[in-house]
Parts: sequence; structure tokens; C-alpha cells
Amino acid sequence: MRPRHRRNLLQVFAGGVAFATVTQATAASTTTIALLHLAPRPGELEANRGALEQAVRRSAASGARLIVTPELAVSGYGFRDLVGTQWIARDQPGLLAWAGALARETKASLVLGTPEADLEGTVLFNSMILFAPDGSVAGRHRKINALRVGSESWSTPGDRPTVLTVDGIGRIGFFVCADMYSARLVDETAAHGVDLLLSAAAWAPGHHGPDGEWQRASARTGRPVLVCNRTGKDVLDFDAAQSVAAIDGTLAFSHASSDPAIVLVDWTAATRRLTNWRITGAA
Repeated sequence: MRPRHRRNLLQVFAGGVAFATVTQATAASTTTIALLHLAPRPGELEANRGALEQAVRRSAASGARLIVTPELAVSGYGFRDLVGTQWIARDQPGLLAWAGALARETKASLVLGTPEADLEGTVLFNSMILFAPDGSVAGRHRKINALRVGSESWSTPGDRPTVLTVDGIGRIGFFVCADMYSARLVDETAAHGVDLLLSAAAWAPGHHGPDGEWQRASARTGRPVLVCNRTGKDVLDFDAAQSVAAIDGTLAFSHASSDPAIVLVDWTAATRRLTNWRITGAA
């Protein structure tokens, strides 16, 4: 269904929290969300973009109106030691144009996990960027709990929680991976009023793997948590990493596979309810 609509975009900073709004005059009662459980390869930028294009188009063809990628889906997690960081600022205009065109083509909101440079091109962040269905950048979240050593040492921590409002979904609290490890950040985000918590992750199981953070966040806030994780080999083995939906303190749905996949789930904004979790191929 393609209702005639009016789009409204507002982005302000209030109380240290980033807000962005993408609205339409008419919204369906149920909206399909796609989590792209992909296997980005470290430093293989063109291959990763090709896989993203294919998965985004397949998701849209399956009815998804909000499409979410894993953390650092453009670059892979351990890209720095292979291709460095100079490309981030240099290639950013083209990357934003490419992702905006993909959102516009599919008429979906797209959340892209990517390295990002500031306006001066000197400070780098591990970001989630929201593209509206018209292709414009509607908002961004910069990872706050960024590791200062190892594969993430290139990135500067973000300085504020982020709340983005998307038509058909509601107010979303955004997190990148270990951001959800912080109960304080979860509380600060929820205090601004959210309907759903959304995380892009590259979080493998193991000694430093997830340990109930998603369930605790859903229990603390009384809101569902959606996590778009990844698979594949990188500096870590992500084959058993899970994309999940946590509801009321429990894992209601989960998916892990060594092959890339697309997770589809239906969201009813009026009741804040996730239903009909299903898996389809990414290729």
C-alpha cells in the first residue's frame, strides 16, 4: 500500500540527547522490520556494499519498511589493520549518497552501521546512520562505549544517547553493541520516552560475549529490544552470534547461522508488540 503522505523532518539537540523525527501523515498499524544478519568481511568495502545492496532489496521486496544492518556492516569489524582509516572521510560523501539512493529506491528507512567522520574529517566514530525513505540523513548514533584498544581504537566515543522517531515504529532508542552493556545509558535513553530499543551489534559469544544485557535492558525499560547481530569470520568468529528480540526480560526470538540471513519481524506500534519472527535468505 502506498498512501499519499507528507514527510516531516526535525532534528534538535535537547538536554544532551539527539532527537530526529521522520513522520508521515498516514501509517500502517503493523510495520515489518528487517534485521540483516550478514557476514561483512574486514576491509572488503565493495564486496560488503554489494551484499548490503542485495539484502536491502530483498528485505524491501519482503515488505520491510525499516531495515537495519549490523555494526560496521560497510567495513567489517577488523578493517583498520587491512585498509587503514584514511578512506573513511575521503569516501564518506559517496557512501552517504549510495546509502541514501538505496533507501530512496526501496522506499524504506535504512539504518546503516558504518565508520563515520565528523564534518572536518578528523574525528572518527563507530556509527549507526538513519536514512529516511526519501534518501536524506535523518539522524545518527555514535557508539558511546567504544573500545579504546584493539580493533575499535580508531573510533572516538559518542557523547550522547540518541532517540529517533520513525513512522510506523515510534520512538527508538539507539545503541551500538556494547552501549547496551551500560545500565546507565539504557536508563538515560529510556528516560526520554521510547517505544523500542534497537542495537546494531558485532558481538560474538564467548568470554566477553553477551551476558544478559539485552534481556536486562528490556526488563529495566519495559520495552522490547531488537538486536541486529552478524555472522562470519572476522577478527572474531561470529558464526554463533545471535540476532534477537528480548521482551520483558527474556529472549523471545533469536537467530544464529553461519550463513548470512535476513530476519523479518512485525511491529505493532499501538501495542509495542513484536510478532511473526521469520528467516529468509540474504542472497
